[in-house]
Amino acid sequence: MRIRRVGVVAIWLLAVVCAVAVLVNAAPGERLGAISLALSGCIVLSFVVQLSVPEKKGFVTRIMASSVGAFLVMLVASVIAVNAP
Repeated sequence: MRIRRVGVVAIWLLAVVCAVAVLVNAAPGERLGAISLALSGCIVLSFVVQLSVPEKKGFVTRIMASSVGAFLVMLVASVIAVNAP
């Protein structure tokens, strides 16, 4: 049970790090494109992480939790990027 949560939370933390990096480093006109690229990378990495877990049960649920969590983080980052000067 614990290893399942670790994989999901790791993707969420990666999404937070990517979102902060994009908001700090990207030019204002390029932020939304960079956020969508970061989200794509998080989703692909969530598949890689969950495929590396030896337990098959709950695979779809773990992928869904990882992807939706990363999406929500990037959604908040997108709102911040749109409203930032």
